[in-house]
Amino acid sequence: MLLLLKLAVRNLLRNRRRTLITMTGISLGLALMSFSNNISYGSHEEMLRTAVGMMAGHVVVQGPGYQADPDAGIVVPDSAAVAAAVAAVAPEATVTRRLYVDGLLVSPASSTSAALKAVQPTVEAQVIDLDEKIVEGQWLAEEDDKGILLGQALAEGLAVGLGDKVVFMAQPVGDEVESRLFRVRGIFRTGSPEIDAFTALAPLSAAQELYPAGDPATQVALHLPDDRHTAARTAQVAAAIAALPGGADLEVLPWQRAIPDIVEFVELDSAYSDGIWLVLGIIVAMGVVNTVLMSVMERVREFGVMMAVGLRPGRLAVMVLLEGLVLGAVSAVIGLALGLLLTWPFMHFGLDLSGELGESMEAAGVPISLVLYPEIDVARLALYPFVGVFFALLASLYPAWKVTRLQPVQAIRHQ
Repeated sequence: MLLLLKLAVRNLLRNRRRTLITMTGISLGLALMSFSNNISYGSHEEMLRTAVGMMAGHVVVQGPGYQADPDAGIVVPDSAAVAAAVAAVAPEATVTRRLYVDGLLVSPASSTSAALKAVQPTVEAQVIDLDEKIVEGQWLAEEDDKGILLGQALAEGLAVGLGDKVVFMAQPVGDEVESRLFRVRGIFRTGSPEIDAFTALAPLSAAQELYPAGDPATQVALHLPDDRHTAARTAQVAAAIAALPGGADLEVLPWQRAIPDIVEFVELDSAYSDGIWLVLGIIVAMGVVNTVLMSVMERVREFGVMMAVGLRPGRLAVMVLLEGLVLGAVSAVIGLALGLLLTWPFMHFGLDLSGELGESMEAAGVPISLVLYPEIDVARLALYPFVGVFFALLASLYPAWKVTRLQPVQAIRHQ
């Protein structure tokens, strides 16, 4: 086998230019695949972090049936006690309560539908960066139960500014319409048309006044410093909640089940990218077929002599496969190194697409910054060298099969 490997390397070095061109194609293909995947992986991770921070948590406690039917009347009663029980499970984590109510915002000039998201201002600022997206005014204050923040497009539609009054009207429970007066304390812009045109933020205590009694919250969310512990924490939170009065009826969900649309979007986008790279891999494999097959056809007489002196066709086929293996392995290492070198500067400075596409884009209702920061996908990084070797070996199968069909006498006479 060692002799066959030496012969395979020697055969590749016979035509250095052709071998170099083929290795360059494989290496650049793998480098581009690695870089593009790191960009996608970084975007997906950022999207998931934003969705988890803004729309859920790593572990979410909700009212019974809310996941299937997100109705404002389905709440977690006595939410402060539930939050205390959740916090006791993971002291290192951040626990926040939110209340979601859809209704109508009315100003002296206009009215429009809006989604009111009631939060604990101080805690909420620790898990999302909306406080950094204020373009006018300031973030909510805990003691200000009349303050409200409006998306920029929503404020423009209502023709209101800082200090103006707005009334929020909703039917959270039953048929009675409840209303609450607010003053605009700030205006934010996320870059997402849906969020900026329909979302308002208010303190949790103010929105709870729309409900007849109790301490309701739509969700109690646990935000972990490390999402690798989500499964264990979910089980622990479920056990703690079940011990509370009425807790057995509450839903305890990991973030993957709390935001299934986002998870599905990321999975579909990843699958689409994999399909594109599969096509690229096939194209690169065709280049390897060309290189190895041409090398085989140039050595037909040589193969005939080797078979005439006793070397079996199967051994010749192994030698041809080894040529593809060496070609793929060396190219994969070079391609992987090039991909990492290409990724590294963008991890620090980002890939800024905002000049062409705007400050942000929306995917599944989540605003995504168009300054992209790639992240190293370790699992796929370890897989790519094997992908390069696999396609090189796959491309060598046909030339190897051609060798096994040669007849010694006819091969020696080959011109």
